[in-house]
Amino acid sequence: MRCEGGNREMVATVVDRLAEILPEDRISVDPRTRQSNSEDYAWFSNVLEEDLGGCRADVVVWPTTAEELADVLAVAHGTRTPVTARGGGTGNYGQCVPVRGGMVVNLTKMNRVLELGEGLARVEAGVKFADLDRAANSTGQEIRIYPSTYLTATLCGFVAGGSGGIGSVAHGVIADGNVLAATVYPVLDAPKPRHLTGAELGSIIHAYGTTGVLVDVTVPLARRTEWEQAVFSFPDIVACHGFALDLIEDRSVPKRLLTGVEPGVTRYFGRARLPFPAERTSAILMYGLGCRERVERLAGRQGGRLEFALPQDSRTRLSDFTWNHTTLWAKKADDSLTYLQTGWSVDRFGEQVHAIQAEYGDDFAMHCEYFRADGSAFTAALPIIRYKGREHLDRMVEFVESVGVGVANPHRYVLEEGSKVENVEELLRAKRENDPAGLLNPGKFQAAFAAGEQSGHTFKPASMTLARQRVL
Repeated sequence: MRCEGGNREMVATVVDRLAEILPEDRISVDPRTRQSNSEDYAWFSNVLEEDLGGCRADVVVWPTTAEELADVLAVAHGTRTPVTARGGGTGNYGQCVPVRGGMVVNLTKMNRVLELGEGLARVEAGVKFADLDRAANSTGQEIRIYPSTYLTATLCGFVAGGSGGIGSVAHGVIADGNVLAATVYPVLDAPKPRHLTGAELGSIIHAYGTTGVLVDVTVPLARRTEWEQAVFSFPDIVACHGFALDLIEDRSVPKRLLTGVEPGVTRYFGRARLPFPAERTSAILMYGLGCRERVERLAGRQGGRLEFALPQDSRTRLSDFTWNHTTLWAKKADDSLTYLQTGWSVDRFGEQVHAIQAEYGDDFAMHCEYFRADGSAFTAALPIIRYKGREHLDRMVEFVESVGVGVANPHRYVLEEGSKVENVEELLRAKRENDPAGLLNPGKFQAAFAAGEQSGHTFKPASMTLARQRVL
């Protein structure tokens, strides 16, 4: 896809209006800057890399305060300029890629911790997880869940584009009470902040920034725990699965990370020079310090054994080999590899794995993540697969679904197609209220387009071919 933006005259008008409210060094039309601010990790998907590779913003801006952000959004509304909000840019599905050009609003300079109290923190949109965690640690607390991109991801970016991560094995996914409140700005001529709590938060969680621009979020904190990082090995992924189910239900062991990866995945971790076993499935764990003996007993029931544990002062994070960092290791080693996002039956896991691997062999290597959602334990997998073209990928998805495994297709950039959102009507109501001109991340929310999302701007819309494909 070639994503077209505005004509030169229109872009010049927008830049002139922006120059009235922001200093010159926080407005850029430099081609390289526009390119770097129009990309995320969509290149994990060979399909998205092709479909989104030509998408570029026309201008990039960096507000530093909520007041500046409001003024920027007012300019966007007045000139009918598309707006794509951006945090750390660590998403995988093109969440912050501007498919219709326009303005990228980079929020990373809004990076203050506004409040740090007992059990909660309120932070601006651009605060990184690592920075908040350090601040929380100084008070004897820690963040509850975070993505594998701990060092670079921002909290508001994760709320708008993420789902689960490290810590979800204990605290659930984002929607499970891991956001307590949020402030959102609409795109209007005179934007005013809207403060969301409770059920209202469903309109902005994992909505790709299509329903409002997040200014700040309030998140819960947990009591700080000393964690041990360790890798156990098992004869195969089914034995590892049995151990994972035992461990996730064992309330006596505090847990932060529970990941299973087959040798066909760990083979790509070689550059890290950690002793992952070459022939056995690895369980990558973070559990409470002092619980190793209990974990070893549980592992032993499934033929498991301890391979190695990192010293407490190690600067290595085993979370760097989990969630979508696993995909990153594989993709950097071999560009013909990609991944799927799948949900598995706890009881039929072995049957499903054997059926899929009988069909696809080494082209389907298992990587499982264990977490809680709405209080229940779940098994999700981000298997590493060999990309052999779109038709082969579509057939694989159909086969995987045919054996009862759900697929949230990471090769789609439209919200409903990749994420299978269930609150479309709620999102539509929020979009009509906060974005009546259809300027927020246009092209990412299919229902809004189908319902007549018309931004009225003079920027030429990009192709909606992919957005019209069937919802998986």
